[in-house]
Amino acid sequence: MRRDPSYFLVAGVALREEMERLRELPAFADGPLSTREPELKVRRARRRPNRLGFAVPSQFRLSVTAYPGIRPGDVLETLVHELVHLHVGRAAEPHGWHGRTFKGTLARAMDEGYGIAGLRPRSTVHGVYAEAIELARLARFEPLQMLV
Repeated sequence: MRRDPSYFLVAGVALREEMERLRELPAFADGPLSTREPELKVRRARRRPNRLGFAVPSQFRLSVTAYPGIRPGDVLETLVHELVHLHVGRAAEPHGWHGRTFKGTLARAMDEGYGIAGLRPRSTVHGVYAEAIELARLARFEPLQMLV
């Protein structure tokens, strides 16, 4: 199903376009993201949900949730997080969904995609990378390109 581009616009971020850019990162070069486009859905919530996004590697799809007050950094962190799930899947290691392989790939993708390096989040709870993206955008006075 082809959706209107406005469907993918969340907090000024054109998610489909950003997903296409991120799929080309070297971090994802040796996996399925380099050759296949995952199905992307945007859920819209009335308030901030507990689950900001999810990925289903077996179906090669992901979802990002838009909610009131979401910032571009929140959207971008969630998108990368879910793309990493599609790339890594469940690793054969302790904490397979959010273990060492996942965290390393997430850190690499954040560095390659947004120049966010050197962070060592204690967990995969949302927010550490989102805040860093927001601070980097402000430091560069980087306005988002709005899709109209």
